[in-house]
Amino acid sequence: MVEDIFGKCKPVIGVVHLPPLPGSYGYRRRPYPYPHGKKMDIGSIIEYAVNEALKYEKAGFDAIIVENYGDKPYKMRVGAGETAAMARIVSEVKKALSIPVGVNILRNSPYEALYVAHISGASFIRVNSLCETRASVEGLIEPSVKQLAQAITELDIYDDIMEGKISVLADINVKHSYPIYETYNIKLTVRDCIDRAGFPIKSMIITGPSTGYAPEVEYVEEIAGIIREHGARAIVGSGIRPENIARFWRLADGFIVGTSVKLGEETENVVSIEKAEDLVSIIERYRQTWPC
Repeated sequence: MVEDIFGKCKPVIGVVHLPPLPGSYGYRRRPYPYPHGKKMDIGSIIEYAVNEALKYEKAGFDAIIVENYGDKPYKMRVGAGETAAMARIVSEVKKALSIPVGVNILRNSPYEALYVAHISGASFIRVNSLCETRASVEGLIEPSVKQLAQAITELDIYDDIMEGKISVLADINVKHSYPIYETYNIKLTVRDCIDRAGFPIKSMIITGPSTGYAPEVEYVEEIAGIIREHGARAIVGSGIRPENIARFWRLADGFIVGTSVKLGEETENVVSIEKAEDLVSIIERYRQTWPC
């Protein structure tokens, strides 16, 4: 059965922010604040990820995405250690949940993410820079569309991509990065990214400047319209919280939420069931008042 994250009106996707993984610079060196402030091995990371994912499901989220957030500083392409760890973690999360599961591997590793999704049975991947060259703290982020096409060919899953068994969600003007040229035209970038990828882009993600910060409403309104014109859905991917959901409700086709439902609104903290349930209750009210 295909698990469609858009089976519901304007789905809300929760982010599981993982501690440092094997192969990353911080694995068993940098303690994670929660649940115990200790250095975590792969077994405790799996337990942590499953527990966090189950909180989102219990709160009523429609899907979750597992992300190697703790692997700072990020590599442009992850190695064997991080890829193997993600495959195992996502597989365990997938087995524990009844809602769709996605994969994001920072800083920009969709080739590896697609392999993880295929092996684990995940339903979608997030791609931070599919078709843009961008400057970041970690270095120059290059377009990854050819890497992703290569993975699709190697795995022989073009039909799965076409049928939506695995969906590609691509960031546009992704947070924590900057265009490298003054003549950057985001409207043309959206068009080219969707039209020239060679495989379906189900959704494009619009973010604010950094994690936990919402984009400007006018910016979302402008870009979301362009995205829909080219047959994709527009997802707001940062800064969504109860007090601003009204401003984005009619503009977006879905939401990715993490920081605002964490204890103390700190990204690396654990999910607060109360905060997550409060957000979902507001979304359910909007679904009844302004249906899709």
